[in-house]
Amino acid sequence: MKENLFNPNSVVKPQLFAGRVNQVFHVVRKMSQVRSKMPSNFIISGERGIGKTALAKLIMFISQQKNKKLENLNFLTTYYTVEKDQSFRSVLQSSLNLLTDQLPKSAIDRLSSHLGNFFKGGKFSLGAFGVKAEMDKISERFPEDDMYLKDQAISILTNILKGIEEDKLKPEKNNAPRDGVLIVLDEIHNVRNIDGVAQILRSVITTLDMNGHGNIAFLIISYPEAIKKFFKGDPSAKRSFDMLPLGIMPDNEAQEILTKGFDQAQIKYDKQIISNNINKSGGYPHSIQVLGHNLVEIDNDNYIDQDDWTKAIKQTALELQHKDFSNLYSFNGKVRQREELLNILALMPRPVSKSNLAKEFNKKNKNIYASSCLPELKKIGAIKEEPETGLLSLQSHLFKSAISLHIASQSDEKKLRSEWYQVYKKLLEKK
Repeated sequence: MKENLFNPNSVVKPQLFAGRVNQVFHVVRKMSQVRSKMPSNFIISGERGIGKTALAKLIMFISQQKNKKLENLNFLTTYYTVEKDQSFRSVLQSSLNLLTDQLPKSAIDRLSSHLGNFFKGGKFSLGAFGVKAEMDKISERFPEDDMYLKDQAISILTNILKGIEEDKLKPEKNNAPRDGVLIVLDEIHNVRNIDGVAQILRSVITTLDMNGHGNIAFLIISYPEAIKKFFKGDPSAKRSFDMLPLGIMPDNEAQEILTKGFDQAQIKYDKQIISNNINKSGGYPHSIQVLGHNLVEIDNDNYIDQDDWTKAIKQTALELQHKDFSNLYSFNGKVRQREELLNILALMPRPVSKSNLAKEFNKKNKNIYASSCLPELKKIGAIKEEPETGLLSLQSHLFKSAISLHIASQSDEKKLRSEWYQVYKKLLEKK
């Protein structure tokens, strides 16, 4: 049975990862500096399904692989996903406990002898004087309690990093000593009182650095709007983080994802056919994964041809439509004015002004401003308007991808053989 590495319901495997070259090498270079006790921290931001967690997973993979071509990094790494309304104390405690699972017995013994009551049985229990459980029930944030949390985190990480330094002085050990610690916190938008987190992290990082334990890095993952809240309580913390915003992938990177998966499954393909069809995914990592999965599943002769692509595009369009956007767009119903507007926005290469949208929408009647479509579409979240420029675009690239795939899947059917479809074709050619 052929192997299908495309799995839209899980994080992309490193073997299939493509693109994001600038971001990857930026982090790798900075992590080599962290090894030399110059702390660096990172924020990966972008909309849902854009590949934030996949990039973090690759960074973690590289950071512990000792790959000589990629700075020979060997960090102690941990990954934690924040749950809805979770306190940051609980997040930090869980992340640090995941680190202890990777430490040798000698390091555990060291922590036990130095950290007292808040490290028992090989696990941390953070909180002001042991009242963590009660404090976590309180929704308000107490700066004094943050102070205890900060001090405990500093104490814990100091002892872990000291242990790493001691390991470097023991050349007889079989395993290469660690370079430092990388802590990844995903979905930070879920943390309660997010506006207090940046200040705590900045204090921890700065104190460790000043005390000679700067081989520590935090990697935060969330949506752009949540990152604004993250820094709200401490704007100066922005200096401590490198921003890594993610957008859609260019066609060549999207093609690379597919060819890697096809090669792994030992399926033959025509590069020109891939090139002719890849723009239907809109450069959105999630839709690329769904499309790749369907192409492998549909293929029955070990060669992916145009017929396979036609079927896979239709199947992918259906999946994205029914799972994500059925309340925003009538994929199976009558093409109304709102669908016509959304179709044009889906095929426009970049955000568009109202006047240009009106021009494309109906050359006979440019009075789009009088239409109820725009207010309605903004109200239900189908489109967004840039506050500074007033330019319009779809609410996400995934939505754009779903509509584009829908148009492509219907291109041979009579209901789109109209003057509207000719408009779509011209817009697609402009891309």
